[in-house]
Amino acid sequence: MNIFEYFPTFDLGDVHLREIRISDAAAYHRYMNNNEVKEFLTQDNIPMTLDAAAEDLRYWSGIFTHRRSIYWAIVAVDTDELIGTIGFNVWNRIHNRADISYDLDQRFWGKGVMRRAMSQVMKFAMEEMKIVRVQATVVIENQRSIKLLEKSNFRQEGILRKYEIIAGKYRDYYMYGCVKW
Repeated sequence: MNIFEYFPTFDLGDVHLREIRISDAAAYHRYMNNNEVKEFLTQDNIPMTLDAAAEDLRYWSGIFTHRRSIYWAIVAVDTDELIGTIGFNVWNRIHNRADISYDLDQRFWGKGVMRRAMSQVMKFAMEEMKIVRVQATVVIENQRSIKLLEKSNFRQEGILRKYEIIAGKYRDYYMYGCVKW
């Protein structure tokens, strides 16, 4: 199957995974600038303006259009409002490896939304993309993300010391990996 023939969408009950649209920029800008969401983000990952949010979404949408990888919008079924994103920011086809990243509007934390999205995306990665390794980096203080990764069969593989700068300070990250056996 050529995964780039059409954009795969998934119904997860109260949320859908669909293609990212530029019209999602206002919602993306709003939740990415929430203090609790941006606590673990580098400055270059926080869209400071609506135009910057639209540019970020053009990039994430473009990785599918340009056949490099795939990134989904997580939307509420009843409103079609963007509440998060998830996908593979890097897909190395030679080594069948991908890097996953995700974000979620704080209003939806603790409701199992990202866990269901992660499960569906990982299934797609292993079955359709033929990926054998998915990896993720996470700030060591980000307990919610660590819990999500561990519940999703990721294993901590090491520490990346002073990996990125967040709020003016070098921060350590964990490297997590999930391998198809």
